[in-house]
Amino acid sequence: MELYGEAIEKSGMAWSGIVSPKVTKLAKRHGLRMTNPDVEIFIPEPRKALKEFAASSIDDLQCFEKTLDSIESDLGNMAARANAWATGDIELLRQLPANNEYATCIAAFTGAGLARKYGVDDLAQEVERKWLSAAENALANNASTFAMLPISQLLKADGYLEKLRVRGYEVQAP
Repeated sequence: MELYGEAIEKSGMAWSGIVSPKVTKLAKRHGLRMTNPDVEIFIPEPRKALKEFAASSIDDLQCFEKTLDSIESDLGNMAARANAWATGDIELLRQLPANNEYATCIAAFTGAGLARKYGVDDLAQEVERKWLSAAENALANNASTFAMLPISQLLKADGYLEKLRVRGYEVQAP
């Protein structure tokens, strides 16, 4: 991830969030209630788990390869996606390929035996479950609701918006 971050920075882009801190600041200023559907993982003996983690190996070669691929061949697309996002060009965002090394890297970690042992192997599904539950709760209990998601999640054919549509909500795609 450090290598990836350096490549992003060197190409003139930023890896930090721009929108979320501003939206959070505005929400606080206007006294709006915010919900963060965090996933908590309880590990009964954290020291023991850390020792086991340090002694174990993770098959992260695919993660490393995907990260290198992104650095070598996808920086131009990343800049194009960033510009398309900034200008609201949804069609271009749909057309540009996304090389998602993050998902590959998370899968390397959560697919490891140690992750399964401590209940971290279904992290993506748990995050999705929590987010959808929080969204449905907000939609049921508030006159108006605002949520933030990565644009890639909004445009995915099987993303959170599609999951809400399947559950009976009317969704207007971006």
